[in-house]
Amino acid sequence: MGLVEILIVLAVVAVGFLSILSFLIFSRGVTFQAARNTKVTALAEEGIEAVRSMRDESWAANVSVLASGTTYYPVISSGKWSLSAINPGLIDNLYTRTIVVSNVSRDANDNISASGTNDPNTKKVVATVTWQESGRSKSVVLTTYITNFLDN
Repeated sequence: MGLVEILIVLAVVAVGFLSILSFLIFSRGVTFQAARNTKVTALAEEGIEAVRSMRDESWAANVSVLASGTTYYPVISSGKWSLSAINPGLIDNLYTRTIVVSNVSRDANDNISASGTNDPNTKKVVATVTWQESGRSKSVVLTTYITNFLDN
């Protein structure tokens, strides 16, 4: 009878140990995903901030000249952000960051709309960060509008 009790205790301990081990493996994966999501969101936000920095420097020279719908890559050149049509390569050997700037139209009520009058002082900016994970392509996309509020 004592041997049966020992086997039952060992089985309960083994199930408990496997449960703890499964939890640790699961939490490690969740922590990894959270860190990756934080990183790619920060990269996308940095892309948006790069365009804002260019806007603040000069809307006419840096933003209004960008071709609508063209894919650009943010790069630092001479200590300033700029957008290049040439892919500078992977960030951290994993991520690709792109920026697409599009024209904005406004309706008769001055609201942003799919059609209407082109607003030369407003641009739609879409920052996308893509990477490969477990053989699948993943991405984070952030969208915002910028305006020539500095009138420069």
